[in-house]
Amino acid sequence: MFINAASDQRTTHGKIMMSDARNTYIDRERQIFLLSTGTFCIFLALLSLIPLLPMISDELAISRSELGWVAGVFMICMALFQIPFGLLSDRFGRRPMIISGMLIFTAGVFMLGISSTFVSLLAARAISGIGAAIFFTTSFTMVGDLYRLRERGHAMGILAIATGFGTVLGYSMGGLLGDLYGWRFVFIWFSALTLLVAISFLLLKETGYCTEGGYCYRDMIYLSFDVFRIKSVVLVTLIAMMCNMASIGSSYVLPFYAQDAGMSVAVTGLIFIPFAIVSSAGASACGKCSDIVGRRRPLIVVTTIAGLALVIFSWLPVNAPAMAVNFALVGLCFGPVVTLTSTILVDHVVREDSHILGTSMGTFNMIRWMGAAFGPVAGGIMLEVYGPELSFMVFGLLILISAVLSIMIYEEWMDNE
Repeated sequence: MFINAASDQRTTHGKIMMSDARNTYIDRERQIFLLSTGTFCIFLALLSLIPLLPMISDELAISRSELGWVAGVFMICMALFQIPFGLLSDRFGRRPMIISGMLIFTAGVFMLGISSTFVSLLAARAISGIGAAIFFTTSFTMVGDLYRLRERGHAMGILAIATGFGTVLGYSMGGLLGDLYGWRFVFIWFSALTLLVAISFLLLKETGYCTEGGYCYRDMIYLSFDVFRIKSVVLVTLIAMMCNMASIGSSYVLPFYAQDAGMSVAVTGLIFIPFAIVSSAGASACGKCSDIVGRRRPLIVVTTIAGLALVIFSWLPVNAPAMAVNFALVGLCFGPVVTLTSTILVDHVVREDSHILGTSMGTFNMIRWMGAAFGPVAGGIMLEVYGPELSFMVFGLLILISAVLSIMIYEEWMDNE
């Protein structure tokens, strides 16, 4: 049965539904499949960089701290462009934002494959970050348009599964293809794949709103920021930011830790596979579970386990199996936390005013990705000054602080929407 949750809402404040979504049901399965495909390809191209970092550092004579900025600038652009494009998706619809976002991301990935200097690497990653910002803030918003309260966690979990598969293949294929053909081949090949996905987005149907004499940009931004006066929204935003910082930061440190111990690029990529599987499967399970028991309890559990795992990581034997098993638990603070915190935010915003959903999600993602941006930067600095062991410890403590904040979330779980 196909249900468009957004179509149940009356047209208020001069808002009307756009395109084919105006008075008809939307094929949600096709929509979520296309969004999942885009999510998969972005994470595939994005995370293939991680096992290749030492190889790029050696070939281009770039220091580890400088490479931290190459990894971090993507997240910075992801953060800074969330609000403006979330706002544009509320004003002009989701579909054009999603298509343009994937095309811009494709251009950045291709530029990365032909880069030869530190500055060109920064520029390529910045362009990729802008494209990913447009895509992600709009895709999460589209899920809010399509699904009701007690279906939303499951839908977010589907995107998280795509994230997990993309992560698994990104780490593994990045390492394997990089070993066989070099790091440039990896990004040029992936840019061709993301271009095909961008073309497939022409099949998406519009789910957003356009404005006819209703909210102006200033009103929409004000209303979106007003949502962040709610204590629980502030808490989940901080939790998402800190967990992103810790998971991305520790993922940046791990390849250097492993390859300094004598492991190859291919083996380093394989170490990340259990991490990605746990992240993906955990996100799906937490999404379904949260539709039954609420979002807060699963959030407390996954942040506690992930934080403890990362704190003890550097005390384990330095071999691939032990590192892979332990770091897999750190994946619980990646996919599941993104799913749960994003769903909590959408729950609150839809209850307040669904017409500002894109702008509110953009604000949330801006703060969340700022944490991710400073993760590799902080990891690179700590790696050079203090070594990997202290880096893992600091990031683990950051996740445990998130677990404490999760306990403070107030959740109004209603039987009826």
